[in-house]
Amino acid sequence: MKLVPSVAYLRIQRQFYVGYSMALAGWIGEHLIIRKSLPKPSFIDKALKKLGFSLVGEEIGEDEYSYFFKRKDVGVSAFFEPSNDLLFLQIYPLKKRISAAISIRSQYIEFYDQFVVSIEPAQKLPPGIRSLGINPLILEDYYPISTPYWGMVHEDWENDLKMLVMRNEIFEDLERNEYRCPVCFSELSVEDNYLKCHTCGFIYTAESEFERVISKFSLGIGEEEIIF
Repeated sequence: MKLVPSVAYLRIQRQFYVGYSMALAGWIGEHLIIRKSLPKPSFIDKALKKLGFSLVGEEIGEDEYSYFFKRKDVGVSAFFEPSNDLLFLQIYPLKKRISAAISIRSQYIEFYDQFVVSIEPAQKLPPGIRSLGINPLILEDYYPISTPYWGMVHEDWENDLKMLVMRNEIFEDLERNEYRCPVCFSELSVEDNYLKCHTCGFIYTAESEFERVISKFSLGIGEEEIIF
């Protein structure tokens, strides 16, 4: 059985921030493809507010910008360096060691002429675990030549529905093995052709079921956003 990598890692290390990182990395990747540039601080501020975070501080330099967000006992720092096309986010516990953090690195690699968006642990991995198992998003001429295992993400900022449409095989693993919500890790309930988290409101379904499931929620039932 092939486990969803982030969940396999969670079971060993109790890492609580992979879900947030997947959504944020996906939104950054979508912005790169559509706008052909890394997102600005206002975009990240809006994205984090969608995940329930609020801005608690900032530091502005000549070519460096740092912003700090908080949600309950979870913190997020966002570091921008526009001249080097670098955006670095770190999601970390406020009441535990910073080594438990997850990092999202978005950067233009001049040598390869590529943009890369990667999710990385800020700590040493446990024995037998070589990585989080999350492939980076690699863009060449703003076209994806490598996509993460959870697929590409599209964000409709105007829609009120939270939905994550996963690759079929990933959704089947999630459904079959009764994993917890990838965003907040509460238990998922099995509905008709989709899984729902009643804690954070996210809905999960497979690519093959997307049109059927979205038709059920197109009459105005929903909460925050569509992701697919």
